[in-house]
Amino acid sequence: MSEKSNICPKTEKCPLFQREMLVSKKAQDIYMRIFCKAGEKGRNRCRRFQLVKKGFNPASDIMPNDDRTVDDIIKDM
Repeated sequence: MSEKSNICPKTEKCPLFQREMLVSKKAQDIYMRIFCKAGEKGRNRCRRFQLVKKGFNPASDIMPNDDRTVDDIIKDM
């Protein structure tokens, strides 16, 4: 499997991948390695990706590891 196929297909518009969410480059790199560049397994753990799959555009303050369920995040939107 190529490295490109491991990268989330939503990275072009995702503020996390575009480095717009966190000030720390190190923190960004860690989040991207765990969620954005970890293939399907990473995407399936990412709350942002889960929201997009349900047709919602997550706010920029929704982190990939948000501890709320997707349904709870949707209720709060």
